[in-house]
Amino acid sequence: MSVVPATTTENAAPRAQSQAARRESTRRRLVDAATALFAESGLHAATSSAIARRAGVATGTFYLHFPDKHAVFEEIVATTMAELQARQDRASAERARDEDDLRVQLEVLVAFTEEHRDLIRVAFERGGENTALANRIHDDVARRVEATLRRHAEAGPLPVHPGAAAQARAATLIRVIAWWAEEPTRATREEIVETLYHLAPSRIARAAAERPAR
Repeated sequence: MSVVPATTTENAAPRAQSQAARRESTRRRLVDAATALFAESGLHAATSSAIARRAGVATGTFYLHFPDKHAVFEEIVATTMAELQARQDRASAERARDEDDLRVQLEVLVAFTEEHRDLIRVAFERGGENTALANRIHDDVARRVEATLRRHAEAGPLPVHPGAAAQARAATLIRVIAWWAEEPTRATREEIVETLYHLAPSRIARAAAERPAR
């Protein structure tokens, strides 16, 4: 009867962990390389082979992790959007009682835009390759805004249609942020926050709620 050496099973788990760690490290290098390359060259000019070279791996290694450059770009954007949401949630939870939550959320968004200017510029580049992803981001923002407006509508009728207002808000929010990311000298951070604050549908909803009854 053959006996499997104890070292075979004892070493299997560490080896698997080591391989997983190496794979994760390589994927991280590819993502970091792609992020830098997209910022420098844009989505159109970047290629899978250029990303691999930047990461110090073979082109074939890139395809072990991602089917194409669009897939890695989508992962970068998804991770970035999740980070933004986490920051906004944290800011809302930590805000002072007398602070306006909408303004707090917008301040985080505008600061985040300044920090991730290149990625946002590429994501919403007009006429670029990333129209489908930009549309999905727009739809996600619109869904969130509409849900907020419908909650306001439960307290009384609004002067706007929630769905239509949400579409307008998402388009305005994204266009203003993308416009500012293209050239931040166009307006100050405070001016962008104030502009978006006063154009928000929730302000319309609040104004409707405060109207005297007829």
